[in-house]
Amino acid sequence: MTKLFFRRKITMPTIEQRQAYEEEGFFVVDDLVDVDTLLQLREASRRVKEKVRIGQVDIFTHWADKDAREAWAIRGLLAPEFDEPSFARHLLSQNLMEYVHFFIGYELTLGAILLFTNPKHSDWGFGWHRDLGSQERDGTEAQELKILNKPQTNLRWHLALVDDACLQIVPGSHKRYRTEHERSCLLETRNEDIPGQYTIQLSAGEAVFWNGNSIHRGIYKRDCERLTISASWSKFIQGLSPSKVDSRLEWRLNSGVRANLPLELHPYYDRWHELQLPNS
Repeated sequence: MTKLFFRRKITMPTIEQRQAYEEEGFFVVDDLVDVDTLLQLREASRRVKEKVRIGQVDIFTHWADKDAREAWAIRGLLAPEFDEPSFARHLLSQNLMEYVHFFIGYELTLGAILLFTNPKHSDWGFGWHRDLGSQERDGTEAQELKILNKPQTNLRWHLALVDDACLQIVPGSHKRYRTEHERSCLLETRNEDIPGQYTIQLSAGEAVFWNGNSIHRGIYKRDCERLTISASWSKFIQGLSPSKVDSRLEWRLNSGVRANLPLELHPYYDRWHELQLPNS
């Protein structure tokens, strides 16, 4: 497969960033996008949000209140219906790929990209959780540590297009078994505070790279705009068998999606597509 970038000496992340990611589960950077790119992504995101709000486009939307057309997350940013090429360009940016190549290598497949945005009529929140997909959520210590200790296969980040203090993380929780209080917060109360929780405060243009195994939650305020890109790249793993496509990504099977992507993304889209089986 043709590589997206030449293999050159990687200068990012710094030693301090690598250590923070390993020990705390996250680190913040201020060099992921320049001012012009930030403005382009901000305006594109506001157009996307408005198209969803008025019902012009709805690829896959996570609704806080569907009747009021209030979304908390919008998927499909690469879909031709939105016609916003700046999102694909962001995925291909050289600064970003420095971090991606360091953490998960050069053999990649297309990950995800979506927009987090605040409902305007009420506060909203997504309670404490780990991003473990369909894996065991209430297992024994041995079962949970087996999941948490799996080799890293993706790199995720949040890029704040306006100031953002919505993401809260329990530092270090990505590599240890939960406490009894954390279990209660993960499975029962969901929104009770956890000792040691940390609010990641991002200024516009800053990004946080973070481990989805961390115990975390999102808190949205109706009177505080949130406009944050949440995205990831995934590591390509040889020998995987095709499986049913994630329903949140089924729109990417449409033939027009690939044609709308930059040529540089086609090989990574193709790798993803080859492993997907339609749900119908």
